[in-house]
Amino acid sequence: MAEGNDIKVSFGLHSFKIVDFKLNELPKDYDEQNMGYKFQFRQEVNEEEGTFSIYLKVSAQEGESAKEVIASIETRTSFNVSDLDKMIDGDNLNVPINLGSTLFSISLSTTRGALAAKTEGHFLENHLLPLVNPQQMYEEFLQKKG
Repeated sequence: MAEGNDIKVSFGLHSFKIVDFKLNELPKDYDEQNMGYKFQFRQEVNEEEGTFSIYLKVSAQEGESAKEVIASIETRTSFNVSDLDKMIDGDNLNVPINLGSTLFSISLSTTRGALAAKTEGHFLENHLLPLVNPQQMYEEFLQKKG
């Protein structure tokens, strides 16, 4: 149960899907010490189904501005959320920050596991997604969006 903005909400996992996955060969001059991940995120509501979905794309690359992506995974984690209609104001989605960051954290952890499974036997199996503060990351994504 999550609470925020005077809305009491319950939620449960609806579905998880790997939307896209790519695994490329390592560049010849690859520097393992410069390994990094880039994250992209968006949220979506399906009012008919009563679901809230988080799309998360993670790219493994050498450095922040790398031209060559070593691997990428895009996932969709969908949740059944009670009182979802109370969070929608026209075209605006007003998800309480605690709920949004909790759902983002679940999505990120599930994506981390999916990427680990998909890269088994590849050098990336030893370069798992780092543990991060999901609330801070979620808030930063929202600030960039707004």
